[in-house]
Amino acid sequence: MKNKKLLGYLLFISLLFIPSMVYASSGSGMSIEIALFMEAFCSIHMSFFVLRPLAYLISADNHKTVFWTLFFIRIGVLLFFDFFVSPGIAFFDFIGIFPLCFFVIPILCAIKRVSWGSVLSAPSASAIASLKPKGDNALYSLSEDQLLEDFIKKELDKIGFQGSNMVAADQIKRKNILSLIFDVLLAFYICTIFFHFPLATYVLGAIVLIVLYCLFNRYDFMKYLKKEIKSRPDEKISNIVMSVTSSLTKDNLKIVRIAMFLVAIVVPILAFKNPVILYEKSTWGYNVRFYAFGWNEYKTAEIPATYKGEPIVGLRGNAFSNMPFLEKVKLPDTITEIRGQAFKNDTKLTSVNLPAQLKYLGGGAFYNCKSLQTIELPEGLTELGGEAFYNATSLRQINLPERLTEIRGDTFNNCYSLTSIKIPDAVTRIGGHAFYGNSSLSNVTISKDSQLNEIGSSAFRMCSSLKEITIPKGVSVNERAFKESPTIIYTYNDNGGVDVYNSYNSYNSYGNYYTTTQQWYGA
Repeated sequence: MKNKKLLGYLLFISLLFIPSMVYASSGSGMSIEIALFMEAFCSIHMSFFVLRPLAYLISADNHKTVFWTLFFIRIGVLLFFDFFVSPGIAFFDFIGIFPLCFFVIPILCAIKRVSWGSVLSAPSASAIASLKPKGDNALYSLSEDQLLEDFIKKELDKIGFQGSNMVAADQIKRKNILSLIFDVLLAFYICTIFFHFPLATYVLGAIVLIVLYCLFNRYDFMKYLKKEIKSRPDEKISNIVMSVTSSLTKDNLKIVRIAMFLVAIVVPILAFKNPVILYEKSTWGYNVRFYAFGWNEYKTAEIPATYKGEPIVGLRGNAFSNMPFLEKVKLPDTITEIRGQAFKNDTKLTSVNLPAQLKYLGGGAFYNCKSLQTIELPEGLTELGGEAFYNATSLRQINLPERLTEIRGDTFNNCYSLTSIKIPDAVTRIGGHAFYGNSSLSNVTISKDSQLNEIGSSAFRMCSSLKEITIPKGVSVNERAFKESPTIIYTYNDNGGVDVYNSYNSYNSYGNYYTTTQQWYGA
């Protein structure tokens, strides 16, 4: 019984951190530590000051069942809003504690004619009794199921049944099978933590484990007896109770199940003491397919230069993604390509050495790397994927290699710490939203020898510090390229000077047209 209670407490504590995690998972800027604190505060106070007293008020006899029902309803509502509606539900969850505790619960207590303090604290037997019907009404208020349960209790008292540890044989088999399934899934779930999958994966996995745990502990002797009685309507209840109790057997595998549960936790933890690197064979060597961090080393990561005597030539997509504690990565010089989202959502990443031989950096490679302040792109890099530095809000300095031919859409979207950028002459196109929202960007250098011929929609939109920019003559500028930016656009002319850029679709910071009268400024 103590072990069952301990597992129940552990489950309850784990549930405290499941329901929302909303701000941390939605990229709102709130750290995971603050989100955990907020969730713990909300869940603990909501459970003890709202859900528990509400459960007693709804049903004094079945308050535990009602409590867990309300608890899981809250979990479901928060998760649904988090992933499908708006993470702002966390705010309403926090605020809702106060009116529910100080207004709704007292009003219900007044209706039930019980003390507010008695339901906020652990209600005594007399307090619970006060919530039940009195006198003759008590009998009539009971349901058929409750009347049956009372009759069974009397029969059990008559025969002196004390078999709290006794279980039906078929139920023992069911519990053992469910226990094995639960332990295997639990071990697998713990392993996935080290493989840093997206948060939604762990939430769904936790829900599956909770459901299995509930099924595992679903056996209730009273429910089993009632089921047997209802399935044999022609027999006397007393005979059924006697027959069932005499056929019960002691559950001798309880200790074994507890041991298996502990093994399912300990073995994965020991297996991932140190990082584990998974490789994938390629034409020229091996790629890093996935990097699983170890609990002994989770802030830094280092990839060896060879595997099985062959060079490591690339990182596959998501190899290091969703590692919130990773700060530094050291890569070998043999790597020539880094695929998409390789470091996505590594919010504390500050240092990565990109190999000199790197030719391809995939889309979203440093997506949401909010702590990355500077990075050196190798000169041999020829292809930079879209969203490569999306929401890298601390990025202040970056060099673009001269061989780069395109800055794709959203490459530096919301990099609002970036102050200046030099566009290589080989770049022919700046994609849509490439520098969107870069409020500190004040200097964009494009030489008169640049091969640039297109600036896409919203490429420099909401760049509030970009007062002017000079581009080659003949560049096609989308009508929304500089919308909501105070940018005056100049073009190089054949006389060594610059002209005000004239185009029907050029907008100022308010979305109005520039003058179409050409003005010329001498060099």
